[in-house]
Amino acid sequence: MEPKLTSQLGIDATSSPSDLEPYIALGCLHFQQLGINSDSISHSSDWTELRYSNLSEEAKLVLGSEVTRLLDAYWIRLFLHRPTDLPVPSGSIVRVYLVPEDWGQKYIDRKKKELKKLLRNILHRVDTSSVSWSGVYSGDNIRYFDPWAQPENSSLFYLFNKLQSPAPTPETIKCKYARQAVKKLLESATTTPSDDFKEQGLTGLKTWLYPYQARSASVMIQREAEPQLQLDPRLELRHSPNGKRFFFGARDGSFLQEPQFYESNRGGILAETMGLGKTIICLAVVLATKGHLPHIPPAYQPPPCVRNRVGKLSDMAASIMGRNSIPAKMVLEQREEMTGEDLSVLKHILDRNIPHYEIPVEVARYNRNTAVPSPRPLVLCSGTIIVVPRNLLHQWQGEIRKHVFKGSLKILVMDTVQKRAAKVKAPQTEEEEMELKSELPSATELLKYDIILFTRARFEQEMESVSGYYDRRSVRSVPTVCTCPCIGLSDVKDCRCKVNEGYGSPLKKLHWLRIIIDEGHSFSSSVSNAVQVAKQLQVERRWVVSGTPAKNLVGVEVDLSTLNENGTDSAQIRERAIEGMRNFSQDGDNAKAVEALGLLASHFLMVRPWSDSAEGKLEWQNYIFRHEHQYHKTYSGFSSCFLRTLEGLVVKTRPEDVEKDIVLPPMKQRVVYLKPCWFDKMTANLFIQVLRANAITSERSGVDYLFDKSSIKPRHNLIKNLRQSNFTWTGFSPDDVASTLETSQKYLSKPDRNCTKEDEELLLESCGIISSLMESEGWIALAKAHEVGMAIENWPQESEEYFAMTYPNKPTMVGITQLLEGQAHVDNHIRSQNPSNGLDVVGRLTKTKLQALEEAENETKVMRDKMPDEPPKLLKAGVPSSCVGGQPLTSSRWTAATIAAKASPTKKAKATPKNPTLRATSKVDEAGSPTVLASPVRPKKRKLTLEDEKAELPGDSPLRSTRIVGTTSAKLTYLMQMVAKHQVEEKIIIFYDGDNAAFYLAQCLDALYVDHRIYARTLENTKRSEYVALFNEDPDIRVLLIDVACGAHGLNLNAASVVLIVNPINRPSIEAQAIKRAHRIGQTRQVLVETLVLEGTIEEAIFKRAKKMSRSEHHEAKELEDDDKIIDILKNAKVVPIESNECHGIAQFAQLETPQRIFGRPGREKYHRVGHVDKNEGENAKKKKQRKKRHVQVDDGISSTGSLLTQIPILGPSSAVQVPPQAPQAGGSNSQTPSLFGVGYHSSSGSIFG
Repeated sequence: MEPKLTSQLGIDATSSPSDLEPYIALGCLHFQQLGINSDSISHSSDWTELRYSNLSEEAKLVLGSEVTRLLDAYWIRLFLHRPTDLPVPSGSIVRVYLVPEDWGQKYIDRKKKELKKLLRNILHRVDTSSVSWSGVYSGDNIRYFDPWAQPENSSLFYLFNKLQSPAPTPETIKCKYARQAVKKLLESATTTPSDDFKEQGLTGLKTWLYPYQARSASVMIQREAEPQLQLDPRLELRHSPNGKRFFFGARDGSFLQEPQFYESNRGGILAETMGLGKTIICLAVVLATKGHLPHIPPAYQPPPCVRNRVGKLSDMAASIMGRNSIPAKMVLEQREEMTGEDLSVLKHILDRNIPHYEIPVEVARYNRNTAVPSPRPLVLCSGTIIVVPRNLLHQWQGEIRKHVFKGSLKILVMDTVQKRAAKVKAPQTEEEEMELKSELPSATELLKYDIILFTRARFEQEMESVSGYYDRRSVRSVPTVCTCPCIGLSDVKDCRCKVNEGYGSPLKKLHWLRIIIDEGHSFSSSVSNAVQVAKQLQVERRWVVSGTPAKNLVGVEVDLSTLNENGTDSAQIRERAIEGMRNFSQDGDNAKAVEALGLLASHFLMVRPWSDSAEGKLEWQNYIFRHEHQYHKTYSGFSSCFLRTLEGLVVKTRPEDVEKDIVLPPMKQRVVYLKPCWFDKMTANLFIQVLRANAITSERSGVDYLFDKSSIKPRHNLIKNLRQSNFTWTGFSPDDVASTLETSQKYLSKPDRNCTKEDEELLLESCGIISSLMESEGWIALAKAHEVGMAIENWPQESEEYFAMTYPNKPTMVGITQLLEGQAHVDNHIRSQNPSNGLDVVGRLTKTKLQALEEAENETKVMRDKMPDEPPKLLKAGVPSSCVGGQPLTSSRWTAATIAAKASPTKKAKATPKNPTLRATSKVDEAGSPTVLASPVRPKKRKLTLEDEKAELPGDSPLRSTRIVGTTSAKLTYLMQMVAKHQVEEKIIIFYDGDNAAFYLAQCLDALYVDHRIYARTLENTKRSEYVALFNEDPDIRVLLIDVACGAHGLNLNAASVVLIVNPINRPSIEAQAIKRAHRIGQTRQVLVETLVLEGTIEEAIFKRAKKMSRSEHHEAKELEDDDKIIDILKNAKVVPIESNECHGIAQFAQLETPQRIFGRPGREKYHRVGHVDKNEGENAKKKKQRKKRHVQVDDGISSTGSLLTQIPILGPSSAVQVPPQAPQAGGSNSQTPSLFGVGYHSSSGSIFG
């Protein structure tokens, strides 16, 4: 090496460890005795440098080729320990000093991959202990260098729940206005609101913030206004044996003396637990920073404005304030409020001098013909964009009205254009301060708003095509030159014409202060339109709002909210749960959760260095995990980099800190074990018979066996139906019962059968129980009608024969659909002398429909039997097709589906008053769809008046004694009791699972005249949002039925204080989500939560097993029935014993504690008065009715009493609808049974059971 180079590197004849300040003291290497020539060793120190030129061949062999090559390349320096006052030791200790990559780059090339590989190969041999560094060899103290990333051997759940609570430090914020905003937020927090709110609270906010809410909002503003320098995630701090620090890049093996930093993100993830007020925290942030402006990026900072002549001092001052993002307009408004001065002239000057800048367009490649595009001009905007799911739009509007003073914020609501709706919707009331539009106004107009509230679908439209934009704008002519004005004194065109090709969204002309995405876990994508639009916007501050930022990533308090451990400290329970989930696991769900966080960070939040930038983009998976291989990914644990990234993104308060600030009303949670009635027991035993017959006749092997690995889909469908059957089930037909009995009998009579004596006894036991169904008139009638039965006492005798399903047996059993028909007739004629006149005609009509249904089913069955390619009725050994198909349609749903399925209705047969009982006949067309040809004439309905609805039956009327005394479902009976008991004082949420359950429940609520809405999974988001708003705001709507599959996330339903869960939600996280819809901030009543379980059934056994499963066991079982112990429960299920005294009469039914009157119930006017349509829909409803009369020539026979069919979309005429029971398709697991909710039952949404 040249003398100049050695001098620069500190290597000369007199060099010593004291001259090694720029080098990294890496550690020591241990060797056997080195063959070093003593003449070349300096005896002035215990440590002597080994130079490559002085090494003997023997010494080079001992050191190894890797060490010697690095030494020769001057990447490392070696010092041999040779104590001067001690005898020569048997071994040798060699100190290793490494040249850092950020020093001496002029002289040493540290980019050579071959040498980097050699260095990594020796790292695992380097001893970093201070004892060895001091020259003392001790085998017990050796600590080898870890060449991989520092591990965080904890799970994502553990790290997430161990994050520190927000702790704002306003004194460290340099920006005066942000510091004042944080201080005001913290001062506005209280746990005991007082009367002098307007003097102490946050300006513009009606509601007091809890301290934890104020701290979270303050930390959000602090992160926005005062980003910190954070260590490059590729590096981690290490310490040398001599105590000095250095920085190590584990993935690429880099060593640095000085750190490299990135500016922390101006945003993150607000991950407060559901129900703790994330919405009000966001509103508080917006109010506290109202008028604040984003900063112009330093690279694009424009020079001072050069005017043609001397400008006004006011204009120059406004320009300077704008370039420095001083919120001057906010200061003026505050002064106006305090002093009463009129400063509109000064505000006009600010509007005239709007701050702006330009971003040059980067051209990838230049040539002589390259045309450099014009720079992109941007105007600074103090507004906040908020993007919410469509079903939460009304909820956000309601929260704004509830928490923000009118006039404090100017808000624009952007929603999609609905069919036959105006493109711009005027405010609904004169007091409404939020403008609702479907088309974005110009950029100049957007500057006036504090919040632009988008639905996600409308936000995505900002990427629409040119043609779509032109169609939407509907401009008649296109000018040749843009003559649109500029924004203020800037050069930014406020363009509203169509000169430029393509759609230039007004959003892209502004540099926004902030964007907030509610339920932002849905933005975990790199290709969705919403994310692409967000990436194209220039936004300074980006926030995701979600209590579950990734799948299964929730606070521990959510998982534990379903536990009820009395007398145990909640903090101890939480700590045990967290520790129990501490171990790192890289299973499928965890991997997806981590990937989702990476997509959020890199694509929407645009966190450097994970996002695309000038210096490139880091691969998320390479650095957040500890990979114990140089090239391959081993996923041995998380790295310290991941923890640092998580801490820099997430804002979340620990539950113990929340409990210091707030105490929610108590929640009483209990499991109600119901004794099944005879019908429930027989349904349960039918499924057990099917499971037993399948297992025994298939001899528990082969594709016929439901628990064979090839039968996953049929098994899941059967178990899903088994779950539904715990409410009620009419899918089994008498033929199904006969088939399974016949299959079982044939097998048991085979001489070569391969089954044990125990199996034979079990099969005979279940066969003996269900064989009695063939003699039950009630069960057969319900199975044919697909109805839930109501036990009625004192039904009017003249019509009882036509309504009763088992006439003349007592009590009278009437289907709920038929009961509603009769109830509607009597209540519509309640002021007549005898309201029951004509009830027999209505009864004959209902009977006709049931007969038509039965005939259509029979004809469909005959046609299918004639089809040679039709699959057999028993798809698996002993398993009827109805067990693995969809839910059967109820008779009312069948009627609706029949009408919808008719593309070309057959000409209706004429019926005259002379022939009022003309029976409807039905035919099956070539597609297998039923066509009703005629129906008897019913008494004409008349329009009811308010007096009709308020009228009561005479005190001596026998109709007063007609009452519901029981039902054929224990759960339905209990729910009717609970609704009747609580609906006057409390609002009720009922979580259901399955379309039929919702339909039967809604019909029973109609019969009780309890107004309700159904939050179904296939409703349009607009309708869902309206129902949530109605339930929260309308005092007359008492019950909300929610499908667990779609309604357990994001909804604020604290208007309800009673939560009833029809079938157990055997997933703790989903159950907690459902409960938190009501038990959350804003709740003022004690919350009652009840889960209904049928006692002694498979449902109870599975429920108890699910309660004992750990969180990890739940994660491992993607479908709950995949758990081994639950499979054992299903395989070994026992029949539900039938008592001899419950087979007849009222003992068959689940009896009501308080019988419910049917006719002339009080409160009918309130039920009808509640708007099923809004005030502007009256005329539209009339038009729809006229269209229906023109196109549908069949009397649908659906009572106008209930609102169910107006709430749920019915399949359109183009859908192929078949009459239940459905014959299976190939595989027998994908029935196309139409759903009143708009799609078939088998959808992509997962079963809560699994």
